[in-house]
Amino acid sequence: MKCWIASFPRSGNTYFRNILYYVYGIESSTWHKETAYPVDEKYSDFDFVKTHLRPRDLQPEDPSIPAIYLVRDGRDAMVSIAHHRADIVTPGSDYYSNLKEATLAAEGSFFGGWSKNVNEWIERAQLIIQYEELIENPQKVFEKVEKLLEMPKAQWENLPDFKTMKFGKPKYGGQTTSKNIQVDPTTFSEKFFRKGKSGSWKEEMPKELQDLFVRIHGDTLERMGYSIEPSPMPQNPSLDFLAMQKLGKGLPTLPPEAKIRVLIEGSKLQISKNDGVKRYLVQLLKGLEEYSRQGEGQFHFDLLIHHKIVPLKDYLEHIRSEVSDKKAYEKILLEGKKWVQMFLPVAIYKPLAEYYRQSPAREFLRSFRSWVFRQNEKELVEQFETMKEGYDLIHLPLPQNYKAIEKLKGQLVVTLHDLTHRLFPEFHTLENSRLSEEGIQFCLERSAHFLCISEQTQKDFLKEYKSDKNHTSIVAEAADKELFFENHNKDLSKLVRNKYNLGSSPYFLCLSTLEPRKNLKNTLLAFDLFKSRYPKEEVKLVIAGEKGWKYEALLTTPLTFEKDIVFTGFIEDRDLHVLYSEALVFCYLSFYEGFGLPPLEAAACRTALLHSGVASLEEVIGEAGYKVSPDDPSSIAQGMEILYLQRELREELSQKAFNKGQSYSWRKTIFQTLEIYKSCVFVS
Repeated sequence: MKCWIASFPRSGNTYFRNILYYVYGIESSTWHKETAYPVDEKYSDFDFVKTHLRPRDLQPEDPSIPAIYLVRDGRDAMVSIAHHRADIVTPGSDYYSNLKEATLAAEGSFFGGWSKNVNEWIERAQLIIQYEELIENPQKVFEKVEKLLEMPKAQWENLPDFKTMKFGKPKYGGQTTSKNIQVDPTTFSEKFFRKGKSGSWKEEMPKELQDLFVRIHGDTLERMGYSIEPSPMPQNPSLDFLAMQKLGKGLPTLPPEAKIRVLIEGSKLQISKNDGVKRYLVQLLKGLEEYSRQGEGQFHFDLLIHHKIVPLKDYLEHIRSEVSDKKAYEKILLEGKKWVQMFLPVAIYKPLAEYYRQSPAREFLRSFRSWVFRQNEKELVEQFETMKEGYDLIHLPLPQNYKAIEKLKGQLVVTLHDLTHRLFPEFHTLENSRLSEEGIQFCLERSAHFLCISEQTQKDFLKEYKSDKNHTSIVAEAADKELFFENHNKDLSKLVRNKYNLGSSPYFLCLSTLEPRKNLKNTLLAFDLFKSRYPKEEVKLVIAGEKGWKYEALLTTPLTFEKDIVFTGFIEDRDLHVLYSEALVFCYLSFYEGFGLPPLEAAACRTALLHSGVASLEEVIGEAGYKVSPDDPSSIAQGMEILYLQRELREELSQKAFNKGQSYSWRKTIFQTLEIYKSCVFVS
C-alpha cells in the first residue's frame, strides 16, 4: 500500500479517487468494517486505499504508511449525508432526522462524529486537502500530492467534470456493491453526486440544527478555517498550527530556544467541592493540553499538586486511562473525593463529612495541614530548583493558594475571579477573607499579571487596589460544550427527574452552592409569594447544589408552600444538561458575581434566564435574560410570574441567551491566555 485516502463521509473522497483513475491511471480500493459491503480481500495490494474509519481502526496499523485526509465544511457534509441516506441508503427516511442524527453522532456513531474524526486525522495524516479547494482547482491540489508521493505523469485533459460523473457511470460512485441498497443502477450516479458545490448548508440546514452543529463542532470548524458568524475565534497558528501546517499554509518553524516552561498550581483539583474556580481550572487544563497537541508547541506545561510536579500531559492521560473521554472531565472534578470514598462507604462518608464541616476540630485540622505543608516546603523548593532550566512562568488560578508557590521564582500570572472578600465581607468566613487578601497582596508584591474573568472584576480590582491597568487583562470564561447542551432524550429526562425526586411538574431552577451571596433566601420567599398567587399551578422550585457556608438559614426559612420546593444536593456533571433543559426558567439572583458561569451553562441548554442584573451579570447576560431586583422578593416573584405565563417570551429569551452564550468560547479563552503568557515572559 502506498497511501491511505481518508475522510469523513461525503467529503470528496470519491471525486479524489476518480481523479487518480482518469488523470493518473491509478486504481484504488477501500477498507471498512461494514457488513453490508464486501471488502476486497486484496485491498492492501492497491497503491491507494479509501477509508472513513478513524486512525486507530486502520488495518494495517503501520504508521509509516502515509495518509491524505480530505476535509469538508462539516455542515455541508451533514446535509449531504442526510440526503444520501434519504435517497440511497434508506430511501424515504426523514431528511431532518438524518441530519440531526449525523450531527449528534451518539455513542460514537458516524465514525466518531465529524469533530472527532477530523481531529484524530489531523494528527495522523501527512497532508490535509479541503474539499472546497479540490473542486475549485484539482490540479493545484494534486501538486501537493505529487510533492508527498511519487506519481505517474498526469493527463489533465482526462479530468472528469461533475456533469459527466453525475449523469454517466464513473469508475467510482457510479454503482454500489452494497447488499442493502436497492436504488436503480441507472439513477445511482445521479443520486450519489448531488450538487458538487459548497455552502448548501446555508439553505438546507434548519437554523436550530446549525446552532446544534456549531455547539458540538464549532471549535473544529474554526480549526479547519471554516467561518462561524459571528466568528468568536478564527483559525490561528497558536491553536491550529498542526492543521494549518498540513493544509499547506507555509507556517514558520519555531526555534528551540522559544520554548516556554509553565507551572500551573493545581491543588483545586484535589478538593471535592465542584465550584466555579475548579471548573475554570479543569477547562483551562483541557484547553492547554489540546493546544500542546494541535498548536505551535511553544509551551511545556506542568502541574503542581500537593507538593509534586506532574507533566500536564501525564496527569490527563492518567485520568483518561481510567475512564472514557466522555467522562474525563467529571473524573477530574471528582478527583479529590475519590481518595476518601474509595476506603469508606457512602453511608459512613457523608455523615463524617457533614460532622467535619461543622466540627470545632476543623480549624485545628487546617492548622495541622498548614504545619505539614511548611515541613514539605523545603523539599518542594529543592525539587523545583533542581529542574533543568526552571520555569519561565507560574500560573496561580486562585490567589488564596499562594502559599504553594510562595518560594518559587518565575514570572507570575494569577486568575482573579472576584473581589467579594472586600466588597461583601459578610459573605465570607474571616479565614477565607484573610487568605484572599494575603494572596492578592503577595501577587501585587510579585508584580503578577492579573487575568480578570470579566470587565466588572477588572473594574473592582483597579478601584480597590489602585493597580496599574497594564498589569491586568480580561479573559472571560465560557460554558463547556461537551457538558452543556439541550437535551432531547426523553428517557434520559425521566431518569434524571426520578434520580433527584423532581416528579413530572414544571420547575424553576437554581443551581449554586448554598450560601448567602447566592440570594437563595429571597428566591425562596419570592417563589412562596408566586405560589400564593397561583396555588393550583403544579410548578416547583428546584434548588440544586452542595451545602455551603451558613446554609442552615435557608432550611429554616418559614414558607407556606414548602412542599413544592426540592433541595437536590450535589448534581453529577453528566446530569446537569438535563436539569437545565427540563427547567422552565433558570433563576440566578446573586447579590454579586465576578462572572456568572451557571447562566451561560443554562443558556447553552436553551433555558430562559431570570437574573439580578448586578455586577458582571449585566455584562454576561444583559438583555438576553429577564432582570429583577435581587433585594425585593416581590420583584423576583413578578419575574417568575411573567416568565411562567408567557411562553413566547420564554422562548424568545432562551434563543437570545443561547446566542449570547455563543459569543463566549473556551477556544478564545485559551488563545488569550497563551498570548498573555507570551507577553509576560518576553516583556519581563
